[in-house]
Amino acid sequence: MPELDQSKEVKVEKVEEVNVNIEDKTDVPDDEWLDVIGSGDLKKKVISAGIVDSRPFKGSTVIMNVFGRLENGKEVAIHKQLTFTVGDSEVIMGLDMIAPLMDKEEIAEVFVASRFAYGSKGLPPDVPPDSNITYRVELLDFAPEKEPGSLPISERMVIGNRKRERGNWWFNRDEYSMAIQCYSAAVDFLDDAEEEYGENVRPEVQEILTERLKALNNMGAAQIKVEAYDMAVKSLDTVLKCQPNNVKALFRKGKVLGIQGKMKESVALLKLALELEPESRLIHQELAKMREKARIEAESEKSLYRRMLGLKKNTTQSDTRYPVIKSFPWKTWMVTFVTVLIALVVYQNRTLLYELFQ
Repeated sequence: MPELDQSKEVKVEKVEEVNVNIEDKTDVPDDEWLDVIGSGDLKKKVISAGIVDSRPFKGSTVIMNVFGRLENGKEVAIHKQLTFTVGDSEVIMGLDMIAPLMDKEEIAEVFVASRFAYGSKGLPPDVPPDSNITYRVELLDFAPEKEPGSLPISERMVIGNRKRERGNWWFNRDEYSMAIQCYSAAVDFLDDAEEEYGENVRPEVQEILTERLKALNNMGAAQIKVEAYDMAVKSLDTVLKCQPNNVKALFRKGKVLGIQGKMKESVALLKLALELEPESRLIHQELAKMREKARIEAESEKSLYRRMLGLKKNTTQSDTRYPVIKSFPWKTWMVTFVTVLIALVVYQNRTLLYELFQ
């Protein structure tokens, strides 16, 4: 089972929200740096002015040419016609925040400090950890993002998969909150309200709904990581409703239910997942762990009930069948018997022993 890494539990750092007042950032000479948030961590300088008053806003789909450069001059993160939706976490935070501050056809130089770029993880092998990047950015075009229902299936598929794949990118960087945001946006596009998932739907509709279930399944995995267990169960239930034998969804829901203390349900789902994929060591390990937790929980409940009712521990069948034998002091009698036996032997051979020690 191709599985996103479930073994490494990582605490998710809360993404810092930075509010940018665009109206306060307009009256800046073209040849000067605009300090976007006042800390020097995100700055913009106009190289070539664009069309005045033609700026994108949150929810706009923008197209940019992006060329990055490290402080040592190495070129990195080069993208021609990079397409993303402003505010949907499809790109690094620095570019997401700069887009609404640019006019159409504007070319700008943008300084992005590490925390608004690739942070302490970097982007191996090109971007080392904690690297500042200076970008040359050209805003080619933008348009308001259309409602998913107004788009043909083929276009919804392209947009939805772009967002889902970006969610996978964030997930693999342990940025689970950002991943959830991308997956959620993907689900909105990878849907068809007119038809339900099943064998009788048109092939193109079945394809987009299958991609939707992939996004929901991965979103469930990300929600588990941020301990949003009820939301994870909801996402995974949607997958299992359409694909009852989806091994990943069965495994993930079984894991969540175990965390929530619902051991019987957890074991049942994990057993089903194991039947479908008997060679999965990951499922074997999780099932063994949940069975052990269920055993300990059952013993704890029995002990609690006995204490509440003032009962002693239940006797075994052999205890009730041979009560005298079980209670007989065998060790005491054996020691006494051996002692008496030794005394008799000494008494009978007292003459020989007396002569021996004379």
